[in-house]
Amino acid sequence: MTQAQDAIRLAPSDALRREPTITSTDLTAFLYDYVPDGADVTHTVGSATLEFGAARMHYESADTWSTLSACKEWRAELRLSHLDARGNAREVVVGTVQFLILRAGYEGPREVLPLYGPRAEVFTELFDHEWLTPELDEDDDFTAGMPISTVLLVLDATMDTRLPGESLMRPWAIAETIHTMLPTTSGLVVMPALAATAKSTRRLLCSEDIDPDWVRVGCRPLPGHPRFYGQATAYVHLDDARSALAHVRDSTVQIRLQE
Repeated sequence: MTQAQDAIRLAPSDALRREPTITSTDLTAFLYDYVPDGADVTHTVGSATLEFGAARMHYESADTWSTLSACKEWRAELRLSHLDARGNAREVVVGTVQFLILRAGYEGPREVLPLYGPRAEVFTELFDHEWLTPELDEDDDFTAGMPISTVLLVLDATMDTRLPGESLMRPWAIAETIHTMLPTTSGLVVMPALAATAKSTRRLLCSEDIDPDWVRVGCRPLPGHPRFYGQATAYVHLDDARSALAHVRDSTVQIRLQE
């Protein structure tokens, strides 16, 4: 029995999964419960605007298949602070990045990735047995001749629709996730090229369908795999992109309360 098959047999039940410590709240709950200092609970806030800032990332392991040693599922939360809050106020979750950390050379990705659902299964074409396909792993222009030992697969990156689009919070969150969770010169980050809203099923992708944030975080099309964007950590492109987005950490966003 393979390790992946053994993982299916020994998968933990929902009741046994570790519950995270509650130190935050989602934006919808925060806005629903919000009462300005000194205001009566029955007040009408109307079209008041709240200011948020001090962006930071919080990481939690989903531990979906705890018996798999070389592939782990993670969730990164983008958290903001309400700038007028007093005391030990909870942080507000406004976005998430879901991803896998895969160590090459262990369990076969073609067998393991489908366990994490259809969004993970699409990445199987990038692997040959336990390693990346030769056209990727041996492409000096893409990997600088550095054997890839760790791959970060971005499954999804979503932001609350009430965040201003021009805030660049989403690419900042992705860049921080890559920097924190892929601290190696032999790593590779990969994500599907299409934006979540794209409906194209054509073999040749339309440039308008490509997620613009992938370029903002320093990624480019994978050689031989136009359906994916990515970048190797052997180069400085990822670090340069993160530096260009550093100002987002100190920026603020305004979100309007709804009646």
